[in-house]
Formats: sequence, structure tokens, C-alpha cells
Amino acid sequence: MRSKSAIIAIFLLIALNTSFLWERLPSGWDFLLTMVLGFIGLILIFVFLLKLGGLFIDKFKNRNNNISVIIIGLVLAFCFLFPLGVIRNTDFDPEYYLVANREGAANCQTTIILGVDNTFVERSVCFGVDRELGTYKVKNDTAFLTFDDISNFGSKETIGIIELKEDGKKGNYGYFNYYKTASDDKPMDLIITKLKK
Repeated sequence: MRSKSAIIAIFLLIALNTSFLWERLPSGWDFLLTMVLGFIGLILIFVFLLKLGGLFIDKFKNRNNNISVIIIGLVLAFCFLFPLGVIRNTDFDPEYYLVANREGAANCQTTIILGVDNTFVERSVCFGVDRELGTYKVKNDTAFLTFDDISNFGSKETIGIIELKEDGKKGNYGYFNYYKTASDDKPMDLIITKLKK
């Protein structure tokens, strides 16, 4: 098999399923790589349709072309079914005690996951993925977060105030008022979407 398009399809499949390794590249490289992979996917759809038409014209006599079409078709089907890959960065998150998130401008999203083992994840998705880890302690209704390095917002220590609704239901148990830095006057209100009671 010497089909360049089949080799590119296999490259796309590998890149998609190792996204948890490169999705945190600095300076927007992860966003650029995502755009390149999306462009490659569109080109492969076009190539697949051309080669599929060629199969019917030559009545499936070209074995290499048959194998190439099968490989490209399987990769495209896999990319459609699992657009984020089989192994995701979220697979490495701790078992949750509380999950809170907020969607901001341009579909940018901030998520805080407090784990049952007193570790947490702060994930910020906005033209790339930033994922920071740390440990936390809860005193009354306040979570004190200490980052292993620094937060996505440049702080080593932050706090979040947990406001649970009395009538909280699945998908909206209340708010996690997240102070991104010690000097914040107004918290970022994240909706608590998951909670272990």
C-alpha cells in the first residue's frame, strides 16, 4: 500500500487519539494544530469521495485503491464517532465531589472539578486548553485551592464559595463563586452541574 492519502488518514487518527498530549501546547499552537487537523479531515473527505467514485469506475479491480478507500473511510467514521479521540484529558480527572462550570464570551469555558481525594482541576478552554492541578480544603462553605504551579489566571492560591440551592436539581445545584485572584472583588459565578451528596 503506497497511498499517501491513507498514510495521512492514519496520521490524523494518531494525532486525534493523542490530543491529551498536545492540547495544552503554549502560545496557541494547540489551536493552530486543531485547525490544521480539521483542514486535513476536510481534504480526506474530498479524497475519499473521489477514490470511492474511482472504485466504481474501475469495478474494484485496483487492490491498493480498495484498501486505501477502506482505511480512509474507517478513519473518517472513527473521527465522526469520536471527534475528541477515545482517550481524553478528562479521563485523567479525579473522581468528582463537585463540578462547576461557566461559559463566557466566544464559547470560552472555565470548569472547576473538586475531587473526593482533595485534589482539583481548573480547566479553561478558549482557543486552546489550559489545565492546572492542585489540592483543596473546605471550611464551612469555602474551598481553599492551592495550585501545584499557578492557576490559568496567574494565582498560586484562590478561593471558591459554595452556594447550594435548597431546591437544587440535576445540572444546577447552585453556584461556585470563584475568586480567580486574591485581589478579586467580584467572583466568577460557576454553575454547579454535578455534586456528590
